[in-house]
Amino acid sequence: MRKNLSRFRELSPEEKRAVMRAGLLVAVIRVGLAVLPFRRMLRAVRRAARPHTGSRPRSGRPSQFDKDLAVWAVEAAGRRLLTSNPCLPQALAVLILFRRAGEDAELHMGVSRDGDGPFEAHAWIESDGKVVIGGDVPIEGYARLQGLDTGYL
Repeated sequence: MRKNLSRFRELSPEEKRAVMRAGLLVAVIRVGLAVLPFRRMLRAVRRAARPHTGSRPRSGRPSQFDKDLAVWAVEAAGRRLLTSNPCLPQALAVLILFRRAGEDAELHMGVSRDGDGPFEAHAWIESDGKVVIGGDVPIEGYARLQGLDTGYL
């Protein structure tokens, strides 16, 4: 705990804000996934992911969304808040952060193609044709679920 706190103190103010925002988002998503039906959770994510319109930072200049910082913050928060199956809450958090900033983001989910092993599922986000979170496992080993998010995301 002390190590985490001292690391947090070393972060820049922007990084601290990003981690706190990501941590809150990951925690709320995790609880939502535990208590809500999946389709209802996807509808809530869709509402939360609506882009902000007309908001500007205090400086009066439009803010620049830092994709790498958002992904880093979600992964950092996820490592500390999620003990198992972190891919879906993290993917949904990144989806919300990207889309709220007006960035392209697409949720993908898949199931393991290995018919002999245990059932495994995985979620990841692609933005501009690249995997931005969830690419830490070989995605080509998962069969993508089709039509899952139609009308929801």
